[in-house]
Amino acid sequence: MKTNDNNICLELGNIIKSSLIPLIPGDYILLDLPYYSNIGDILIWKGTEDFLKELPGQCLGRHSKETFDFRPLSQDCTILLIGGGNFGDIWREHQEFRLEVMRIYPENPIIVLPQTIHYDSDETFVDDVKKMNQHSHLTICARDNISAELLSKKGFTGLILTLPDMAFCIKQKELQANLVEATQESLILYREDKELKEPKISNKFVNTFISDWPQMQELGAEAWHYLMTHKDKESDSYFIDEFFPQQIKAGVTFASSFKEASSTRLHFAILRLLLGMPVKIIDNSYGKNLSFYNTWLKDFCLVSPPKEAEQETIDLAIFFHKQELEHERLIAETIQKQKEQNFQYTESLRQQKERITQQEERITQQEERITQQEERIKQLQQKAEKEILKHKKYKIMFNATMISLIFTIIIIGLLLSK
Repeated sequence: MKTNDNNICLELGNIIKSSLIPLIPGDYILLDLPYYSNIGDILIWKGTEDFLKELPGQCLGRHSKETFDFRPLSQDCTILLIGGGNFGDIWREHQEFRLEVMRIYPENPIIVLPQTIHYDSDETFVDDVKKMNQHSHLTICARDNISAELLSKKGFTGLILTLPDMAFCIKQKELQANLVEATQESLILYREDKELKEPKISNKFVNTFISDWPQMQELGAEAWHYLMTHKDKESDSYFIDEFFPQQIKAGVTFASSFKEASSTRLHFAILRLLLGMPVKIIDNSYGKNLSFYNTWLKDFCLVSPPKEAEQETIDLAIFFHKQELEHERLIAETIQKQKEQNFQYTESLRQQKERITQQEERITQQEERITQQEERIKQLQQKAEKEILKHKKYKIMFNATMISLIFTIIIIGLLLSK
């Protein structure tokens, strides 16, 4: 039977605390923080931070998989690996990081906080379990009954705990301080990644707002840029002190803006519960959402899966939304291709103009050379004419001199003959 118990979140949080606090008696380190813009993972982080305040020991560091330097740790330091839905082979980079931590710190107690377990490859699952079984102080918290059963069936020999999501450790009053008035009627939070479950098409239609977390793209690019362009300590400081609280506030503002909501993302549904708002939870591609619902949430009134007619309407809305996105993608691709063609045409025209200009320059240079040659020929002609005139002058002078000499010889001959 459903209950109106408003202490659902408190009860689930207490289950986590009573199970985990005895396992963390001393200092600890928190790893694999979500330095990216998935608000669901940020909510897990927030719940984890609120949980850590209950512990007696000191936190020796907080790092993402990108900023942790695998420094030496005291063997009594407990390593906490943040929870979520990335344990398996879909989001492989996080699982590889966990395995590396287990390999490098074989003597430290390690606790994987509540995770959904899913593998597409049974071979990879078996191989991971073999590696994890080499660690003698490993605890894995399964986020639902199916995940716990999978670990057990594959032969995991460490401690398995079935616990709710860490987001249920969030202090609700802090979240509710950022509540806004629900001015919009209805939302379908529609995840756009590889965990999307393809909808079944009906013959009904719904007019509703459909979106993924709106911060995903813009803030995701900003977060990645910061992570790649700053040193590790600078990144840790930025994400912990600035990015983390901004994301929490943005998520609460968005989630509380709608009177009704359905979600393909588990943590949007959890956030609505934490805010005391109703939500329909839609399954993801491999059953994560409904498995969690059946394990922890089925007795509470604020959350439920859509009924068959509601699911048909939601499926149709998602279908049309996907069609619209595909249409927008095709338009964007067409515009991009047109831009590329325009660029190619412009570049071709520029190259042609450049070749024509080069040809014109070569013609101009040839004309200049011809002009110079003509000028030299003219100069040579003028010089030749001067030489000819000079030669004629000398010839006249020579002839006059010869005539004068002949006359002189004749006169001298006449004078001598007398």
